[in-house]
Amino acid sequence: MGEPPHGESETSGRILRGLGVALGLSVAVLAIEVAGAYLSRSLSVTVDAVHSVPDVFAFAISYLSLVAAGHGPTEEHTFGSHRLEVFAAILNAFVILAAGVIFVYPALLEFLRQTSLLGPVDPAWILFAAVPTLLLRAFAAAYLGRIPRAARDLNVRSVLVHLATDVAITVALLVDALLLLLWPGHLGIDAAVALVISAILIYESIPIFRGGWDILNERTPRGISMPALIGALETTPHVREVHDVHVWSVCPTLVCMTAHVDVDEMPMSDSATVRAELRRRVERQFGIVHAVFELETERKGPQA
Repeated sequence: MGEPPHGESETSGRILRGLGVALGLSVAVLAIEVAGAYLSRSLSVTVDAVHSVPDVFAFAISYLSLVAAGHGPTEEHTFGSHRLEVFAAILNAFVILAAGVIFVYPALLEFLRQTSLLGPVDPAWILFAAVPTLLLRAFAAAYLGRIPRAARDLNVRSVLVHLATDVAITVALLVDALLLLLWPGHLGIDAAVALVISAILIYESIPIFRGGWDILNERTPRGISMPALIGALETTPHVREVHDVHVWSVCPTLVCMTAHVDVDEMPMSDSATVRAELRRRVERQFGIVHAVFELETERKGPQA
């Protein structure tokens, strides 16, 4: 089990530091929003505070799963601990969806009745929660955004999308506070913002569910075109034909494939060069970091 996996680099120190920063700042955001929700009696801040709980969970799982992946495969788990990330993502999606759905009813009730279920809303305390939250979330997104695009794995990309959604929610809270400062008697403003945040959370959970189902169902990863992949392989020098191609994800950060490749007759040293070129192409063009190719010739049969 000591052979290093082909092309895997999820546990690089830079990515782990970025996820660690996102995790630490999400804990700080949770503390600020809990205090802000209690003091402002705002339903919209309460919704975002509840939503911050799965944020902490999601970032912690992303961090810990990459740490676990760094330990490599074992005899019991030959692909390592990558599937932990998938199951955690699905659980996280349930929590996000529940947070969105649960608050739709009280938000609608407040909006229709033009009242506050939690008491008089104080926009100053909404600002107290929203301003530092916006700064912390924007800093986390900017910190992760410094990782070069070529070095970002799917895990980092998903966290960046998550942070972008969080920033949008925080901007909605700022708008909520400013409108209430201008029109303090309009109690439906906070309820309307709470409805918007609930809708964002429900919408955010959908691609997480879909991504988890795709992986567990061993679907070809979205964004990878099989004709384009086969075409890239078949244009490799000395390759005649590619068949029996299988592509799947162990987790969002580990896309794998196997294929049988008909090649010209050549010495073993040359076949190793062809195999290396095939792996380079699928990693650079399609993000496939674990590829196994069985080279075959018409007269000699498979080349392991």
